[in-house]
Amino acid sequence: MRLIALAVVFLPLTIQAQEVPVSSAARKALELTIYENDLALVKDQRDLKLPSGQSTLAFSGVSAQMQPETVLFRLLGPEPFQIIEQSFDFNVLSPQALLQRSVGSEVTVLTPNAATGKETVERAKVLSVDQGLVLDIGGKIHTQVPGRIVFDRLPEGLRTTPTLLMTVKGVASKDLRGELSYLTTGLSWRTNYVVDFDADAKRLDLTAWATITNATGVDFKDTKVKLISGDVNRSALPPPPSPMVRRGGPEVAMAMAAPADGIAQQSVGGYHLYNIEKPLSIENNRTKQISLLGGKGIVAKQEHIVRGEAYYYQQQMSERPPVTQAETVITLKNAKTSGLGLPLPAGTVRVYGQDETGAPQFMGESALNHTAEGGDIRIVVERDFDVTSEREQKNFVRGGERIVLTTWRVTLKNAKSKPVSVRVIEPLYGAWEITRETQPHDKANAQMAEWTLNVPAKGQTTLEYTAKIQN
Repeated sequence: MRLIALAVVFLPLTIQAQEVPVSSAARKALELTIYENDLALVKDQRDLKLPSGQSTLAFSGVSAQMQPETVLFRLLGPEPFQIIEQSFDFNVLSPQALLQRSVGSEVTVLTPNAATGKETVERAKVLSVDQGLVLDIGGKIHTQVPGRIVFDRLPEGLRTTPTLLMTVKGVASKDLRGELSYLTTGLSWRTNYVVDFDADAKRLDLTAWATITNATGVDFKDTKVKLISGDVNRSALPPPPSPMVRRGGPEVAMAMAAPADGIAQQSVGGYHLYNIEKPLSIENNRTKQISLLGGKGIVAKQEHIVRGEAYYYQQQMSERPPVTQAETVITLKNAKTSGLGLPLPAGTVRVYGQDETGAPQFMGESALNHTAEGGDIRIVVERDFDVTSEREQKNFVRGGERIVLTTWRVTLKNAKSKPVSVRVIEPLYGAWEITRETQPHDKANAQMAEWTLNVPAKGQTTLEYTAKIQN
């Protein structure tokens, strides 16, 4: 029988790396790049020290919604440096966390005596905290605690704030500076526009506010802030990248004219970046508004629009469509010739007009898409019950398996004390032509016919047309 020799190897125990606190008090510079879709890039420079060749840097004061797989750390210096591992400890101190970490351990229960005013002191063992607290006090099981619970010590693994732990290896040094970059949710911005519209003068004043909301669980004080406008592409399941280390280098950007005092606007790829020159303090659970851009005396006009439905023209209607109110729409050109000509981030537009006394009144609000310089802007403000449309199908004939002829009468009524201009939009799908009409139309596109009609004050105007449609 052959004997097989077994070699037993004893591995040395892993030496616990010394933890080095890197608190926000050591912060030397902080920069936020905030995106519109609940995402922000944090760049946090702090001074640190490495007391030995291997240490664990404990970065406190970071966002509680940090995405740890996006961490990028660079050492601002020539020293050799290596990241071994990292973890994000977001199990912060709370009454529930204290109880969860104390299961199986003893605590002290202080129960007040209403008659004497004194407290009864008892020792108890924490049995469970799932779906409620369960204690063993003197051999009896209690599910409700009438008094206070005092813990002998702080359980291991609990921290007062979310902390990024990074085990590193490098040359011991007393004076180092590193930059921690990471992505976080809970920090976003949006644009809110306020418009003061003068319909008679066909002019408006526009102010854009950047509304920044911080729900990260941490304050960002004296922070350099950049706002990115545009749709950032993000993978549904991003592969978690490894922590990276890189050397610092200058950043290059193209400067453009500032839309507002203290804000410089830049083009970065397919995005627009707004650089706020003055440092901001963005406290947790707060919203801050910054004046982003604006313009006065911008050329604009007000339109009334009524629209048909696509199914009106494909079948014989058994009854008249309901009476509809006209949309009130403000249109303008995002161009320097109109008094604007700036890239406009997507946001909500709120419009104010004037009543007969000249006092401002809220007219309505509308969503605005990203609008480049030179683009058209349409702000749907309200439905005007003084301007209505009534429709009646006068005729419907099938000229073949795929051809229909339909005749419609559209009656526009105006209850206002001044005339209005109304644009009638009819969606016609397929190959179509207007064979007869009481007023000339405009072929807006392959699927839309338009008429612009003047409706007198306290009066009405009628449009009648026949459309031949082949599907």
